[in-house]
Amino acid sequence: MAVASNPNDSKKHRIIGAGLSGLSAAINFAKNDEKVVIHESREDVGMQFHPNYQVLLKESPDTPSSEAGAKQYLNRWGLNPKFTFKDAKKFICSTEKRDFTISLKEPLPLILRGGENSLERGLANEAKDLGVEFKFKSRPKPRAGDILSTGPKRTDMVAFGAYYENSDFPRDQFLYMHDEKYSPRGWYLYVIPMDDDTIKIMNCCSKPYAKQVRKLLYKAVEERDILRNIVDGAKPTGTVGGQGGVDFPKTAIKDGVYHTGEAAGFQDPWRGFGMNYAIESGALAQRAISESLDYDKLWKKQFHQRKKADIARRGIFALLGNRAFEYGMRKVKDGDEVDWEEINPSGWKKSLIYNTFYSMEMAKKTMWDSW
Repeated sequence: MAVASNPNDSKKHRIIGAGLSGLSAAINFAKNDEKVVIHESREDVGMQFHPNYQVLLKESPDTPSSEAGAKQYLNRWGLNPKFTFKDAKKFICSTEKRDFTISLKEPLPLILRGGENSLERGLANEAKDLGVEFKFKSRPKPRAGDILSTGPKRTDMVAFGAYYENSDFPRDQFLYMHDEKYSPRGWYLYVIPMDDDTIKIMNCCSKPYAKQVRKLLYKAVEERDILRNIVDGAKPTGTVGGQGGVDFPKTAIKDGVYHTGEAAGFQDPWRGFGMNYAIESGALAQRAISESLDYDKLWKKQFHQRKKADIARRGIFALLGNRAFEYGMRKVKDGDEVDWEEINPSGWKKSLIYNTFYSMEMAKKTMWDSW
């Protein structure tokens, strides 16, 4: 929804979009004693999501994988929100060949997105306390000097999920499934507890399978014993869908507008983990504007290599599919404790594998416009 510009806005930094990257930028402007206004096309923050949990990745090997680690990471980027958090430590892993349960040496931090007690709501409350102005149902045309944080401009990955009433599924347990029959070319399906009575089963696929993702989820629930036993004949109480856009831009500044988060294409094409990219790019855009620095140099220094690694892993899983996950977990048995760092390649092998598959995946993207 386009609105006329307010002359008073010229005295303030303008951010278009109240997602994670826009909120990250706004809070850091405010902490630098600079006036800022966020324009959001929806009625409130976080309305682009049905409430769901997403993974916040570790910043470094030294960062703890826990609620303290998640808060430490956010503090590192100038943020101190209140939000709902879960530790993901115990997983049921499912492939075409077997189902087995593992525990993680370091749990994955899961952050609530969308709705009350979400990360978005916590950041918005922090921003308001700092004096950030919000204009809802507003989406002005961006102009030079603005930060554009409006989410994906294209669809490269899709997800469809269904909610089921189930109070028996362990609340400290999650299911992660790699089966190309339902999540083609190396994508995945997962089951996660939402509250004491509800679980969500979510299927994730790349763009070529966007029209099939819903059908494939219900097919998996019908055909895979482990999912059929979890659902136990129940009908969905609701559904949820989403999409993501991925790019690897040469520049994230266009016509003087600073693009952050998925508006710039900063997203993980392997697993769809985009929170870190959003938070970091928003804070870096603020820093570039406030300190007259080169935004492109800042984000490339921060996560250019990480982005290349994500693309390389997408290439590995797109080419090898289930075999990539099966190979990585080949020595893992039911009940084992797993350290992801020990499973992943390292040293010269990692460099060779990642450089090769990065080049292959970028060539494929150029030819077919698909990750």
